[in-house]
Amino acid sequence: MSKTILVTKSDGVALLKMNDLATMNAITDPVILEDVISAFEDIQSDDSIRVAVLTGVDRAFSSGGNVKDMLERKKMFAGEPLVLQNGYRKGIHRLSTLMYSFEKPLIAAINGAAVGAGMDLAMLCDLRIASDKARFGSTFINLGIIPGDGGAWLLNKVVGAQRAAEMVLSGRIVKADEALEMGLVLKVVAQDSLVDEAMTLARSIACKSPEALKIAKRLLNSADRLSFTDHLDLCSANQAMLHHTPEHEAALQTFFAKK
Repeated sequence: MSKTILVTKSDGVALLKMNDLATMNAITDPVILEDVISAFEDIQSDDSIRVAVLTGVDRAFSSGGNVKDMLERKKMFAGEPLVLQNGYRKGIHRLSTLMYSFEKPLIAAINGAAVGAGMDLAMLCDLRIASDKARFGSTFINLGIIPGDGGAWLLNKVVGAQRAAEMVLSGRIVKADEALEMGLVLKVVAQDSLVDEAMTLARSIACKSPEALKIAKRLLNSADRLSFTDHLDLCSANQAMLHHTPEHEAALQTFFAKK
């Protein structure tokens, strides 16, 4: 049983709470990194789960990289440049790739500080709800480094090129209200209602057809790399299949029964 990531499952929703208080959920720590990867892999293969919610405990969503480890050049920050490069590929990039290609909707419930790689964790989720205590920052530049886990690409996709450039190049901290204004988060709620809000949203999604959810997410993720005509081809092929699913037939019967 993992102590750095707490997982509960109910009503088709998995709630993952990062629980490494000593490091404020520093995702570069090998233990929490492997635990989070394992948790997402388990949820991916669990057919009873349709939506996942990621949050933190206490006052941090995730502090990102462990700065003490950077200073002491240990754990994932140990070794010469080629060793470090391979460490990124075999370490944090596994989580980035897993979350980006995740076939079930991911919701981030950002309860506090989400900085550096911690903000990128939030960006890897499909939907983000922030508490009024949340803070965001692509703070790598403040340490003389760059977003090493895909953060610049993700942020560009979420808030656009100019906003992303300003955050990445300045390294400044953004409060919850500004994050809402720039489209970084979907909504801002009171701290004590954050998880309830995220779970309510998750359950409203989890009741939908799992196959339709999976394909809808694929379409959303492919929108920036396919031409419109290729996108339409993908739509027609998948829609033809979905018209013959039991979930579609049941939804039609329900629709007409209500009318």
